This record gives sequence, C-alpha cells and structure tokens, in this order.
Amino acid sequence: MVHTVLIFGHSFVRRLDSFLYRNREFGWYNLGFDGTEIQVEFASLGGGTLRPGPKCIQKENFMHIFHTFKPNTVFMQIGGNDLTQENYPDKLARDIVSFADYVITVYGVSHVVIGQLLPRYSGSSGHDYNEKVNKVNRWLDLSLKGRVNITFWHHRGLWNNTASLLIDQVHLNNAGMLIYAKNVRAAVGSSKRK
Repeated sequence: MVHTVLIFGHSFVRRLDSFLYRNREFGWYNLGFDGTEIQVEFASLGGGTLRPGPKCIQKENFMHIFHTFKPNTVFMQIGGNDLTQENYPDKLARDIVSFADYVITVYGVSHVVIGQLLPRYSGSSGHDYNEKVNKVNRWLDLSLKGRVNITFWHHRGLWNNTASLLIDQVHLNNAGMLIYAKNVRAAVGSSKRK
C-alpha cells in the first residue's frame, strides 16, 4: 500500500515544490522517492498564516487537500509568518500543536511532522524575530518529546549559516533549498517508519 505524504505550509513549501520540479532530472521528483512506496503532494500558500486573516491556511478552500488527497503523514512548515505579529511565541507554538492535533483528529492523519521554524534577517520581520523563532522551536521540541503521532523536525544544516543560504533575507537560495529538500525527505522517510 502506498504511503501518502502531504507537504503543507507557507512559501517555503511552494518554493520547495518549484525547486524539486526544476531538479526532477536529478532524481528529485516526488521528493526523491520512487512513488511505489511513498507518494508526495504539496499544498502551499505564500504568506500563509495559522492566525485568521486573508492568507489563513485553515480556510476550507485551502484545507480541501486533506479531503481529496487523504494523507497518511503531513509535514508542516508553518508559523514563520505569524511570528512577525506575534508577541507570545509560546502561544503560537501551542497553536501549531493544536492545529496538528486537529489534522490528526478530523482528517485521520496518522502522523504529523512539524518543521523547525527558520531565522530571518529582514528588518521587516521585527528586531526580535529570531529570538521568537528560538522560543517557538524550543517549546515545540520540549513539548513534543514522547508524542508518537507528532514529531518536531530539526532542519540540519540550516541554522548556523542560514544568512548565507538566503536569497532575500527570508527565503532559501538554491544551496539552502537543497539542504531543506534533504531535510524534508529525511523527515518523510523517518515518519513512514513510525
């Protein structure tokens, strides 16, 4: 039986989908999986937020992918856009976990992987943006230890040298996107084994 995986989130997911398509001749189609065991689908919204608003990822016209694709596993890259306005990072972290629980309960998803939020170097994100990212990541990491149906994924190779891997102080350049793709692939592979 094919294991279906949905890669879900904001512009990082959209850019990952485009990157993989451009690099399909190098084996990156379907996130590098052959498709007989794991089938990958992408759903993304540039500027997407967890909080209510015009780009809220929880709107039905965006969430319909859960009905049509029926994923076994969901990899989520969410929360980064919310942090520009969020004063309470721990509340955002709790809301991310609540959304993951909602997806599990309502749509029958077996496992959710929450991707580590990444730093930004844009002044428009706020002077304390990266500090808030650290708080959200720390809260997610600690609170999800011991959970069997939700995993927090640390993006290896994207933290210490992130500034050199960004194209516009927010989004990853090609070198950064390759590292990100490898991380998402590893997260998907590890979630299938759970």
